[in-house]
Amino acid sequence: MRKMILEVCLKDPLMGMPADAEVLNQAVQHFMDRVESVRLVELLKMNFERGEETVIAEITMKAGYTANDLELPEVLGSLEVLKADGRTYTCFLRCVIQDEFLLEKMREFDLDIIWTLPMYKSRDLYVYTCIGDAENLNKVLLLMSTYGEIQNVIFEEATFSGNNPLSRLTPRQRDLLIAAKQYGYYEYPRKINSQQLAEKVGISKATAIEHLRKAEARLIATLLAGY
Repeated sequence: MRKMILEVCLKDPLMGMPADAEVLNQAVQHFMDRVESVRLVELLKMNFERGEETVIAEITMKAGYTANDLELPEVLGSLEVLKADGRTYTCFLRCVIQDEFLLEKMREFDLDIIWTLPMYKSRDLYVYTCIGDAENLNKVLLLMSTYGEIQNVIFEEATFSGNNPLSRLTPRQRDLLIAAKQYGYYEYPRKINSQQLAEKVGISKATAIEHLRKAEARLIATLLAGY
């Protein structure tokens, strides 16, 4: 597993949105005209298949605009300001995409990788970070090259800090848990069963189940410490 950080200069900030989608174009343009940049602070939920994304983000407004201009159009979801610091607002952002064009775009990013931080968006530059194997990282590179010019690519070893619950797991437990997530083991309905997962990673079914149960138990104990 490796971490890849991509800097992309978009050809079209609207990412090919149909010209006849007037309401959608106006909503997105309204947002972009007022916002200087969006930096994700925490990824709470991402489900590209369903078009759902819940994040904590720092949104920096352009000069002359305030949080009162931050209303997110219903077609894109909802937004709540949690804290203000000058022109930068920490916001709880929940997107539930129903527009078919945007859903199709989101589903392009439903790859066998883990999206992580840093993530940053402005009119001219997007920064994406993901963790995965070489094959799937190459898929991300190919996908992003269709949207713009890749300015920079940084590869790092995937590491997990002490503040990350995954740091509580053994390397084998962590790798198996990540693989289970990537292959859809935890989705409903499941895309893969325990036998198929075991075959994917080259271990027995019994060993896979044992490592997953221990990993799940450790994560639950970490997340619910004190309860």
